[in-house]
Amino acid sequence: MPEWATDRRRRREPGRDPADVPLSQHSSDPILALQRSAGNRAVADMLARAPAEKGATGSVELAGVGRIKVSGGNLETWTGKGAPETVDVTSEKGKHSKKLEQLATAGKRTDVKVSISAAQKEGEHLNVGGGTTLDIKGARVANYAVDGDAETWQIVDFTGVKREKVTRKIS
Repeated sequence: MPEWATDRRRRREPGRDPADVPLSQHSSDPILALQRSAGNRAVADMLARAPAEKGATGSVELAGVGRIKVSGGNLETWTGKGAPETVDVTSEKGKHSKKLEQLATAGKRTDVKVSISAAQKEGEHLNVGGGTTLDIKGARVANYAVDGDAETWQIVDFTGVKREKVTRKIS
């Protein structure tokens, strides 16, 4: 029986198995690396299990307080073309809470960096590593309040905002 080219390609030489090659050598793209290691069907099944709609999430970084993971607020509004007067934030109480409350009480101005991950909606392209960053100058933290394990607060009275959109899509 003749040996076909596809049969020769399917035979693996020792040490030449694609699974033996580190993912970092395949590609810098995380989805493609996952696809190569787990296979098309596994990646498709995993993506199919993702929720149909996920709103914008992100983090806020304040000098002296650190990075705070955001669970709600008006971040979605900031990803559009408009420029609201405040950044409304809902976060989970944590080690940062006392410093955040002190900053709100003192009314001291500070620079703030907000990282907003892109919202994923059904029918959109898969967004990998995209989102919006806000570099806010001379802002104050205001209206700090706690309700159970959630805290709400605002970033107000800022002197300037630089908004940058970052996109990297796989269709």
